[in-house]
Amino acid sequence: MKKAVFSILAVMILFLTACSKSDQHVTVSQQQFTSGTDVQSGDTLNSKNGSSNRAIAGTLKAGQTYYLSSDHGDATINTGDTLTIQSGVTIYIIGPSTGQTSIGTQDHAPGIVVNGTLLSLGTKDAPILVTVQDPALRSNPALDPQNPSTDPAFKGYWGGIQGGTQSGNVILKWTRLEYLGGLTPSNAPVRATLQRYGVWMQNPNANLVVEDCWLYGSANDCLRPAGCKFEILRNTFEKVGITAGECVNVKSGSVGDIAFNVVVGGTGNAFKSANAGGLSPQANMNCYNNTILTTGYRQLKVGEGGSLDFESDGRGNCYNNLLVNCKFGLGITGASSATAAADTANVHYGYTYNYGDSSFITRQFLPAGYITAAQPGDINGGNATVPGANNPMFVGYSLPVVAGINFIEADYAGTYNFRLQPGSPAIGKGYTGFTAYGSVPVDPVFGVTQLSQPGKDMGAYQTDGSGNQH
Repeated sequence: MKKAVFSILAVMILFLTACSKSDQHVTVSQQQFTSGTDVQSGDTLNSKNGSSNRAIAGTLKAGQTYYLSSDHGDATINTGDTLTIQSGVTIYIIGPSTGQTSIGTQDHAPGIVVNGTLLSLGTKDAPILVTVQDPALRSNPALDPQNPSTDPAFKGYWGGIQGGTQSGNVILKWTRLEYLGGLTPSNAPVRATLQRYGVWMQNPNANLVVEDCWLYGSANDCLRPAGCKFEILRNTFEKVGITAGECVNVKSGSVGDIAFNVVVGGTGNAFKSANAGGLSPQANMNCYNNTILTTGYRQLKVGEGGSLDFESDGRGNCYNNLLVNCKFGLGITGASSATAAADTANVHYGYTYNYGDSSFITRQFLPAGYITAAQPGDINGGNATVPGANNPMFVGYSLPVVAGINFIEADYAGTYNFRLQPGSPAIGKGYTGFTAYGSVPVDPVFGVTQLSQPGKDMGAYQTDGSGNQH
């Protein structure tokens, strides 16, 4: 990732826009962005001198290690404050590994509550990592495929990133978040004792950027924009949701782009637009050029969970998505659906690439109970598709899959390579007659580093090297 170089004027502008407290300073160098004072390497972010629920601000310095302790409550970024995490930082979740107060049990799954601004500024060469410290608690990739009920990836060891109703921006770049979805504190005013969403935004005036990140392991929804302007670009989602939960669940008050992402084995849909929550503006996702594999099989609700979904007055665009062996294809609810209808007049879709190994899958490319119809530019656009037709020809993922595979456990990326081989039917078949919403400004620190416009090849990887970089 190119290093940002700012003029003196730009530094002054950043100072004025990023800080609202007189004792907080912000500077930019050619090397790293800095806000406030440096937080000492090795500090416990949610505790100071034995206290709990620590208010944290300043800068976590590049390459250093910090901690969140399960013996204490959440770390909180107060209104007007900024916490900047520089590249190469590791944050470990620590605490007892066994017993009634072990990591991930009720009131022992701390998160980061954002009432101010969070900037997690990793780079391709030096990403940021948030994970549990004890190797014995981590999921072992050598055991994949694993039974989700015993796979530690779904344990929810920490509470993720929780934006308040008046929060500032949450900017996540080249950041790997693992083991999300810890239980909400028992004394919380909302959702007490329930599994938290991995990243939850609730302020329609705030910006959420998640770009080039890796999201590994989530007990519930991984990202829930329930009020924000969002850009969710070029990420990889792996092992999301134990029995329910979407990779991205867009609610009212939220508008933005979801593009060039890779999803493997999500429980519910990969991406959903549903206008629940009573906020303005209307839920609106521009969903394009994503590669989605084996989603929908752990969803417990009958008839739900598959790949892409518009329901309950949700609106948006949906193009150039490559769906492989998903339980259901693109779902758009109509007036007669069991779930409330999408804003069908404002849902625009097409150029969907469906692939299925069996008739169980191909006969749900247009899922029963939905009004989704075959569109111009679709590949395998109807339920009469012959299983195995139009293999997308991935570089390092064989299709058809091995006979007898359990798709409930096919939730890992491993060493697979989902780029397209020369001659793939997906190459050059994308639709580029629309543009990204661009809900968040382009900015190397406070916005989107690169706003990826629709690609000419279907799926997340483009033959010109653009798109997903994992």
